[in-house]
Amino acid sequence: MFDLIPELADVLRDPLRAARASGRPIVMFASNNVPVELIHAAGCFPLQWPTAPLAATPHADRYLEAGFDPMARSALEQLLRGDWNDVQLLILPRTIDSLQRLYYYLCELRRSFSETLPEPFLYDLLHTPFDTSASHNLVSTRALLEQLEAVPGAQPVSDVRLAESVAAYDRIRLKLATILARRHAEPCQLAGEHVLELYTVAQRVLPEVFESSLDRLLVSQPTAAPGVRVLLAGSAHDTPALHRHIANAGGQVVADFHWRGDLLFGPPIESSRGLTGLAEHYHRHSLSCRTYPVPILALLDSARNSRAQVALFFYYDEEEALTWDYPAQRDALKTLGIQSFALERQPYPPTGALEPSIREFIARASRSA
Repeated sequence: MFDLIPELADVLRDPLRAARASGRPIVMFASNNVPVELIHAAGCFPLQWPTAPLAATPHADRYLEAGFDPMARSALEQLLRGDWNDVQLLILPRTIDSLQRLYYYLCELRRSFSETLPEPFLYDLLHTPFDTSASHNLVSTRALLEQLEAVPGAQPVSDVRLAESVAAYDRIRLKLATILARRHAEPCQLAGEHVLELYTVAQRVLPEVFESSLDRLLVSQPTAAPGVRVLLAGSAHDTPALHRHIANAGGQVVADFHWRGDLLFGPPIESSRGLTGLAEHYHRHSLSCRTYPVPILALLDSARNSRAQVALFFYYDEEEALTWDYPAQRDALKTLGIQSFALERQPYPPTGALEPSIREFIARASRSA
């Protein structure tokens, strides 16, 4: 797909390429629970924390105990070896346990171990459906705004600048949804691995640049992507490795129910409500492993909209929260006639050793359909 837009492929190879070229202060963030619109409105470059599987993590292993999400370990390794020294601020959310704990580690590594790291900031977002949580989140979002405005080279966030930023990202949401409708079509017309790469690029370029790329993709011709239609849920994926293994096993990922996939942006934001509307969006619509109650209805909507035939739940070895949700999610999907298969305690990155068990599950589910 990126043959059409070579510069997007360049961004996949070099995560900081566009950020460095922008001339803006670089603010790195992690997860779908940090308001990128606010970072952009402050005149900074919002960059999703690039992670990638590494053969070894000797620097991170000095500090982290075993029970850390493998992507968090990889990300810390890259920080400690100086890959992201251009970054001026690193925003971590409270909504993912490993990232919240990593925030405290980063503070201590800077204070007590003299490690050269970007300044960390904890975005204290609550994902409980209460008015008190909404009030707390608005205060937290104001604190984030003040932190962003204090970044050297940043700009004051006026109501106009915030509305323009929200509008830019809302155009991304709408155009991206139009493109993603191709993989929801029957037959599927957009391979899962390409979709994940598209999501990755969306977090490495400015919204106005990404919108222009989407416009070019919208007029391109779709390509058939065969295979049994798979809803992928569980741990987030920062590479399309699992998507390729699923395709090799006879499947095709038509929905990514995780924070680096379809949950990345959420629905459009009501820009007329300013900071209050932004805080409410990330409270109500940026799902996480700490969202309470478990968003079963959102999972069912994803299954229906994507016309999924089977569901694959994939969990990395140190997944500490999402596995608890699986029984209820499996039972809910059964009501739609969708069989589920859970792969737990898996390596990072996923390997081809998974393909036989995925192939067997897809064949078994197809026979019983």
